[in-house]
Amino acid sequence: MDVLSNVFEVTNLSADVLGAREFVAPWGVLIEPMDRPVLHVVSRGGAWLGRPGSDPVRLNAGDMVLLSDGEAHALASDREMRNLEPFVVAIARAQNQVVMPREGKVDSATEPTVLHSAAYQFAKEGPHPLLSLLPPVIRIPAAQVAADNDLKLVVQLFTSEGARRDFGHQRVLPRLADALLVYTLRTWLREQPEGSYGWFGALRDRQIGKALSLIHERPQDPWTVEGLARSVAMSRAAFAKRFAELVSEPPLAYVTRWRMDLAAKMLRESREPVAKIARKVGYVSETAFAKAFRRRRKIAPGAYRYQRRQRGSGTGAPLPAQ
Repeated sequence: MDVLSNVFEVTNLSADVLGAREFVAPWGVLIEPMDRPVLHVVSRGGAWLGRPGSDPVRLNAGDMVLLSDGEAHALASDREMRNLEPFVVAIARAQNQVVMPREGKVDSATEPTVLHSAAYQFAKEGPHPLLSLLPPVIRIPAAQVAADNDLKLVVQLFTSEGARRDFGHQRVLPRLADALLVYTLRTWLREQPEGSYGWFGALRDRQIGKALSLIHERPQDPWTVEGLARSVAMSRAAFAKRFAELVSEPPLAYVTRWRMDLAAKMLRESREPVAKIARKVGYVSETAFAKAFRRRRKIAPGAYRYQRRQRGSGTGAPLPAQ
């Protein structure tokens, strides 16, 4: 079982490509809070990245940056980030994918900057349980991109497809953006110390990674801490301790959370009775399942399904955050 792919599938990962644009200095854009991850690739020129409460970070040609928390941030040609305008406004006034200075003269001494951006959407309500474990900013320098042949290839495809806009690009670009997110996470994780960053680090642990794979492959099984420990050749105590250290929650709490994520997807996307969904995620009793779902999602399964359908038709109220 490919656990990461399984999680992205269940939480309905999808990408919105925000566009590839050339910004002529002086320029500066503000990306409002999006409550979802945003990725930028600088294919030419350079930019300053600014976030509230942090010093500006320089991005050079070939650099890429993932803002996992989706908080507000700014990109600009100068460190002081003067005269910022909303990103969507700048994109809307672009001509032939070129954004000229909003006011004043062109800074001919500064090379124009070409940005390729994407945002990632998940069906899960509230912060994504995996991306919330990541640092707010993951910067992959150009040298590191160039040294990773797989990442370099995906970046080249993503940027060239975004710039070319050939027929079919609206179909291809979101899928390349999906792939780019996975390759970015792979590249970043390889540089992190063993045992760091919770669930992501746990995937690299031979025994805990296998336990996670078993849970995702057979969520309906009557898992116990002892049974999981035995399946990965560990003592119960050692397994429980290491699992909690790496994943940041006890084994059975993780099992329950994953079952509720699966159940939520089935409630959103199918018309199966709640009792059948309960059995598919390991509950013999519909009542026990409903209690577990309500405890996790703060709403009953039937009400959750109704609200999601109303929300999809544009008539429902937002769901409560998890």
